[in-house]
Amino acid sequence: MVDRFLCKLREISFWSADALRGKEIRSAYKDIKLVDELDSSAGFIKKYQQHQFSKLLEHSVHTTKHYSPFDKNTPLEDFPLMDKNQINENQEAFISTAYKRKGLFKMATSGSTGIPFICYQDSSKKNRVKAEIIYYSEKAGYRVGKRLIFLRALTAATRKSSLKKWMQNESLIDVVDLKDSLIESTLLDIQRAAKTPSMLLAYSSTFDIYKNYFSHHNMDHLKFENITGVVSNSEMLFDDTREFIQKLFHCKAYSRYSNQENGVIGQEAEIANAFIINEGSYIVEIFDLEKDEPLAQGLVGRIVVTDLYNRAMPMIRYDTGDVGSISQIYTQGRNKKAITDFGGRKSDIVFDCGGNPISPHLITNTMWGFPGIKQYQFIQETKNRYRIRINLEGSFQRREEFQGAMESLVGPGGKITYEWVEDIPITGSWKRRYIINKME
Repeated sequence: MVDRFLCKLREISFWSADALRGKEIRSAYKDIKLVDELDSSAGFIKKYQQHQFSKLLEHSVHTTKHYSPFDKNTPLEDFPLMDKNQINENQEAFISTAYKRKGLFKMATSGSTGIPFICYQDSSKKNRVKAEIIYYSEKAGYRVGKRLIFLRALTAATRKSSLKKWMQNESLIDVVDLKDSLIESTLLDIQRAAKTPSMLLAYSSTFDIYKNYFSHHNMDHLKFENITGVVSNSEMLFDDTREFIQKLFHCKAYSRYSNQENGVIGQEAEIANAFIINEGSYIVEIFDLEKDEPLAQGLVGRIVVTDLYNRAMPMIRYDTGDVGSISQIYTQGRNKKAITDFGGRKSDIVFDCGGNPISPHLITNTMWGFPGIKQYQFIQETKNRYRIRINLEGSFQRREEFQGAMESLVGPGGKITYEWVEDIPITGSWKRRYIINKME
């Protein structure tokens, strides 16, 4: 009873604080909801996006070096594509002079090939993302004030103080180590955390490992009565994993297409792995895999996003590094644009030489310790043979240290082959995968 009262109190406090600050989150929430509830062919959406793009462009050409060569009336289709590498190599050209960097929010992501990418958001954009998360989480069974349970690899950057977690009603459960001996203990942690109605968030690769574990272990003794929704972020949620999650937690599981640098780009509704596009915040296009040419609906290519709200670091025609197509989906009485055939950010489960799964988070965190790496691909060929492909920026000064870290990951008896490459291409199945298991 007390916990439910605290949930309601947090909800009231959150919206009251937003009201005192000018209702920025509430206003963004209403915009997103209004656009999402319209048919994608509605003339209002096109006018809305064009209006926001014009405002963003006028700001960008006057306050950033990268966009200064363009005219404020330049149409979107005349802009070239840009990607993570371009931003990483010349960040100052993308950051608006209207802001001081120390007053911005630093967003760090591993990107589609697992290597750190840093970008910045202003406070209005940050609030926009909060509104996106609230709106799309509500569609998956959440309300502000309910508990959020995050399964993630905890590092110095992702940990929070006990006070902050209490105020935000969050539980952070570390899944950096997903050996069999620890999987059930993390599920017991979820049980303890979900004393009141809660939403669970994790990467689908984490749920894949849980599913494999329970294919050999009985899970009937685990009861999850207060999980009201599960959201899988950033990675594709396969049907067998979805079925497992829904059986384990007794609620619907949704897959969400989001990233750190932008926000919530799309989320499933009634059709699995069809991400209804957040047209209130983004313009999404699909480009040819090899050439910078836009593709027609239904054709698979690179997902390119124009963020209509980040003024601190404008992103116009940003190549996300992910792959998919755009289709028209009929859902909830409306025709909506959706990202389908999604092939980005999917990581397989790989194992050490002892047969224990290696957390993809642990692999990524280890790679992050070596800043010279631009891209990587970690491939398991057999039980004890691995191939690691590395795209370096310049020379590698810490090669022996890196190889020692990789040997520690796979354990005694592992045989690792290293390939130093200039690029890591998309695979034939349209996936840009950075962790691959080729074992039978």
